[in-house]
Amino acid sequence: MTEHQVKPEVRPVRSYEIQEAIDFAMRVRSEVFPMMDHSVLPKDFEQFDEYYMNRNDTVFVIARSDEAGIIGSIGIVPYDGRIQVIEGRYPARTAAEIVKCYVDPAYRRYGIGSRLVQELQRIVTKMQYTTLYLHTHRFLPGAVDFWERQGFAFITEEQNEWQIVHMDKPINF
Repeated sequence: MTEHQVKPEVRPVRSYEIQEAIDFAMRVRSEVFPMMDHSVLPKDFEQFDEYYMNRNDTVFVIARSDEAGIIGSIGIVPYDGRIQVIEGRYPARTAAEIVKCYVDPAYRRYGIGSRLVQELQRIVTKMQYTTLYLHTHRFLPGAVDFWERQGFAFITEEQNEWQIVHMDKPINF
């Protein structure tokens, strides 16, 4: 398979695809984070409509291949100020947090993650945010480098078992 053979449609999830998107993200999440309890859905997935479909300050984007179905996902929600090491960095409701960025392992290294980020950035420029925030983990191969290639800057890193790296990018792409 070459990059030219992988040309998924990248767009916001449609209501009839919600369960498939959740199933995809939970499958990849369980592979990426085997140490987590995957028997309980995260709150945003339990209440997907309320989090992603019925608001104008959130979005959940998928990459869909004709052959394989959903092969990538990414979302944004308003950053809620919950992370202590960056407390006070963003004025209320000015930062969007990138969440659930996953690419099926069989489709990695074909530019799908970059296309998901590009589509998300295109959409978020029409929202009220001034900054995109995310956190990733050092133990995920290539994750920090990927986000740096997308233009995100290092904020701080937590030296714990989760090896959390906090990054952000102004929304004046």
